[in-house]
Amino acid sequence: MSELTSLLSSLKASRKERVQALKFVQKNPKNYSELFDLAFNPKALREHIYAAWVWELLILDDLSKIKFYWSSLLDKIDCITHQSMRRVHSKIIWHYVSKKENFICLLENEKRKLIEVFLDWVMTETKTAPLSYSIKILSLFFEEFSELKQDLGGLLLHSKKIIPKGLHPTIRSVFKD
Repeated sequence: MSELTSLLSSLKASRKERVQALKFVQKNPKNYSELFDLAFNPKALREHIYAAWVWELLILDDLSKIKFYWSSLLDKIDCITHQSMRRVHSKIIWHYVSKKENFICLLENEKRKLIEVFLDWVMTETKTAPLSYSIKILSLFFEEFSELKQDLGGLLLHSKKIIPKGLHPTIRSVFKD
């Protein structure tokens, strides 16, 4: 077991311990790739979930770090099924693609992959945060993919899917017209 995995396995869910793990990773940048691999492990064991939480702190501290991992992230994102890990990854992607300079650099296949993944998450996810981030990410593509707004509206507004109450503000902001 690596030093990073050992550290993550012993963590509690407190913010303080996650920040301590972040500091360890920042002092040892050689661990970035291992942290990424752990954070995108679909097994969703305790160390994978905690790795995702530390990954979130690392990336949100400096969004430019995600560029090195972007293509790998896109390859692995659809394997994430754990709700807490989905929250982390959708939040990171939202913060990255909501920046205009990052959004305009997305390739066509990357856009389609993001749309595919987040439409799937809208259909399968039940927790408010990953649903909210997924909807906001998808809304960024409405202008370019005109049918997407209609498809998403059908899923959220005209289906029998039970929508968490906390999601209503996001839906209102996305479908304000």
